[in-house]
Amino acid sequence: MKYKLGELIDSESKKFDFSKKASVMFVNTGDVFDGKITGVELQVDKLPGQAKKSIRNGDILFSEIRPKNKRFALVDNLDVENYVVSTKLMVLRNKKTDLLNIKYMYYFLTSPVMIEYLQSEAEGRSGTFPQITFKENIANILIDLPALEEQEKIINKLDALDNKLQINKQLNDN
Repeated sequence: MKYKLGELIDSESKKFDFSKKASVMFVNTGDVFDGKITGVELQVDKLPGQAKKSIRNGDILFSEIRPKNKRFALVDNLDVENYVVSTKLMVLRNKKTDLLNIKYMYYFLTSPVMIEYLQSEAEGRSGTFPQITFKENIANILIDLPALEEQEKIINKLDALDNKLQINKQLNDN
């Protein structure tokens, strides 16, 4: 069935609760790359102004700036109560868990075709640098969404391919 992405996911902007925190892990756009999330531990009073958004496991982090730079990742197995992310990262959250496996959406959004499309959207925008927004560039994209069972099969195949690529990369790096 066809859906607009905005029917399946939301861009969350819930503010991080800094009460009872001396330090947190801050994730800026440079700390997210091609599926990996790092971050830097900072004292709360030393955080930059853009350190505002809270996250949950299962969220997709996707940079608003230059999609082709691959600043995206799926939040998985993080101690999210101690992570705050930049306002320049979209926090995309599943709002239809009965229809959508968020990992399927992650693979869809990070596919070469989507990255190329989003990059062209970013470059067509007036401004100082190529940027996208959820409302203007993502929410109205149509997806022909298979049933959850089929999504799982596709995810399993893509995960297996990703694992092989990681092994090959490790072998080549040594």
